[in-house]
Amino acid sequence: MKFNITIFIFFFILIGAMFSLPEEKTNSVSTVVRDVLTVPQAGLCRAMEWFMSLGRDKAKLLNENNLLRVRIEELSNELRQNKNIQEENQKLRDLLKLKAVSRYSLLAAQLLARDVNGWWQMARIDKGAVDGVKPDLPVISQEGLIGQVVNVSQNSSDVLFLTSSKVKVAARLARSEIFGIVSGQGVSWDGDANYRMDFIIKGVNVNRADEVVTSGLGGVYPEGLVIGYVKSVQMDHSGLFQYAEIVPAADFRLIDMVFVVLPEKNKNSGRRTAGKKEIR
Repeated sequence: MKFNITIFIFFFILIGAMFSLPEEKTNSVSTVVRDVLTVPQAGLCRAMEWFMSLGRDKAKLLNENNLLRVRIEELSNELRQNKNIQEENQKLRDLLKLKAVSRYSLLAAQLLARDVNGWWQMARIDKGAVDGVKPDLPVISQEGLIGQVVNVSQNSSDVLFLTSSKVKVAARLARSEIFGIVSGQGVSWDGDANYRMDFIIKGVNVNRADEVVTSGLGGVYPEGLVIGYVKSVQMDHSGLFQYAEIVPAADFRLIDMVFVVLPEKNKNSGRRTAGKKEIR
């Protein structure tokens, strides 16, 4: 601090002395001072230019960084879109493969919307009466049976999912002639659907992971459509029958493409009418 004050006083005295000298002396001293200060002044200018260039370089780097961020985001979006397209193509290939190997006549349809008041129970598809869709026709996904048509308009239809307790499906174990009735038990808080197979004869052997399929009885659902897999087996309250908790084959959280199972040409109207007894 004392050193700074000393320098300040020195320059103050020097300036005062310069003003007190005759004009010709002042000019000489000014020249000397100017020459002395030229070198540090040039260094100061270079330093200022260097600092200014740092600012320009920083601004340039920030601009380039922002451009790179934008480009990275664009590439990320393109990758996500490509991944979605690949997944969609794979899903369509799987659906076409299912249609090719199916023994049923299938009509492909896409989900348009889900019922706000029954998200896990009802959905609307983009096929209707003009496409041959009628009430009570079964609806399946790539994994298995998901429900049946309940309402039909010209260009769309409503599908009631098996998760609804209103749906009753005549079923059996795929490996044996063990029959029962499958009904929906709603959906858990995390979106897992649940079915229950009732009226299984007491004493028959039902194993965990047994595949459950439609039995074809009643006429609404053709035989052999996969419903789900046995999770557990217990005796009902009467003690006369067993019931099984069933894990659905289809994941209702991921359904967007489905098939309507169209009636066979030799299926008469009387059989269709009898099948309506399954829906209450």
